[in-house]
Amino acid sequence: MPQTTGPATRTRVTRRIAADPTSTALLLAGPAAFELWPGVRRVAEVSGRVVVETELAARRPVAASVKALRPRRTPTSYVTRFEWAGPGLPATTGELTLGYAPDADGALGTYASLVLHSSGFEGSALDVAALETMARRFLANLASAAEQRSHAA
Repeated sequence: MPQTTGPATRTRVTRRIAADPTSTALLLAGPAAFELWPGVRRVAEVSGRVVVETELAARRPVAASVKALRPRRTPTSYVTRFEWAGPGLPATTGELTLGYAPDADGALGTYASLVLHSSGFEGSALDVAALETMARRFLANLASAAEQRSHAA
């Protein structure tokens, strides 16, 4: 749920994924991870950043420069950090945590928590509500990809 904290807005969304955190984190380590964001397509890579494009308000293409770190293993989870910026977009940093969450039957699962810190919504092609919707859809896409991969194995 978005919270405005001074000039920055914090958006946090969570989801349980019916796949283990290790295989879910592996999905984020490859180039296809960018396509998990709704409507985003990879355009190029420049100086360690990826240039992506998406259509937002008024069906006009918007480009962004994205820097994403590979997932890092901690004792209890995998954590990946990223940031993006682009003309007409709020500057955003994010952290995705994938923790172990077994279900009642003991099957491995993942608790995914995505936290975004954004600023510069004024004059942006993206508002707070649309960003939260995109974040929820990203976790849904990640869950779908991880669960399909898990069931295929």
